[in-house]
Amino acid sequence: MNSDTFTRELSVPSVLCPFPVTYDERAAGRADAEITAWALSLDLFPGQRSELDGYRFGTFAALTHPDAVDHDHLMLAARNITALFAADDHYCDEGVEGVRLAMSASRLAASLTALENGPRLPDCPSVEGFVSNDPVARALRETAEHITRLGTAAHVGRLRHETIATFLAMAAENAWRIAEHVPDPAEYLAHRKYNGAMACLVLIDVVGGYELPVRDWEEPGVRSLSLAASLMIMLVNDLYSVAKESADIGSHSLPTVLSARHGWTLERSMRATGELHDRLMRAYLRTEPEIARRASPELARYLAGLRHWMRGNLEWHTLTGRHNHRAGRPTPKTGPHGPVHDRIEVDVHDVAAVGVCPHCGDLHTRATAAA
Repeated sequence: MNSDTFTRELSVPSVLCPFPVTYDERAAGRADAEITAWALSLDLFPGQRSELDGYRFGTFAALTHPDAVDHDHLMLAARNITALFAADDHYCDEGVEGVRLAMSASRLAASLTALENGPRLPDCPSVEGFVSNDPVARALRETAEHITRLGTAAHVGRLRHETIATFLAMAAENAWRIAEHVPDPAEYLAHRKYNGAMACLVLIDVVGGYELPVRDWEEPGVRSLSLAASLMIMLVNDLYSVAKESADIGSHSLPTVLSARHGWTLERSMRATGELHDRLMRAYLRTEPEIARRASPELARYLAGLRHWMRGNLEWHTLTGRHNHRAGRPTPKTGPHGPVHDRIEVDVHDVAAVGVCPHCGDLHTRATAAA
């Protein structure tokens, strides 16, 4: 995928996301202005300054956290989102930021010290010097200080844990690039659910002003829903970022992995990615009511937060300049029915017996699908 003419013809398929869009446009606009100023103050995205306003990271936070307690809590989400995108661009993806892939794992690992924002023994000045001299580490440090001020020790620990998992997944993806290895779909899907979204979903409760008890956060059924939501969020990102990414980076999205595996055109692989997303969504909608029936008040709010995140993420991808109308990178077209299926009720039992498996990414016959 190395030519504008090839990517210019791509269409993003409609995907199933039967939840309403809920957000405060005024709050989103204020958050956009402040998060852009914050990024510039830290010297984040220096190669993308002319485009930064159009990325609308504050709107992303407002779309995914419509129940934010106030502006301060909303800005915690916006800062976290921005810091994660910055880590990706500065350490992994963006040629415009001078990335050295051979050093990406080292930079990701070193930046984790920024999340340890309390007293440390020993408190080494040279380590603090690294944090102060690296814009991504400074962004992570300020995010860690922000959540410490607003949240509990459990909130801080969960963010640290999920960010470490995200950075490990980023390092794995860069290892594929360095080795010129195109993963099988199963390998890709096993990694993708940890590569970004979980480190955002972890803030649902603190931004909403409550704490999800550990018994709920770690309960296997709840964890399963969180990971499924995370994977669907990342599959939407795969669909919208295919036209943004350069050839070596674009090879690590589900559509291009499926193309390599099955010999499909990228257009067909994008349709298959959308179909896989919809199968995951139907399975999610079958499972969620059982979890919700026995939910605590905090868990009920968290489940609503997962829905907000899935729909808000999809909405943001349709409007952000990070993936649309970006200089030199063609904007993907939406499918004939628009970017989403605009219906609230779906038949959750409508799951095809054949198609791309949501677990391994391979094609199954009816016999193996039923096994």
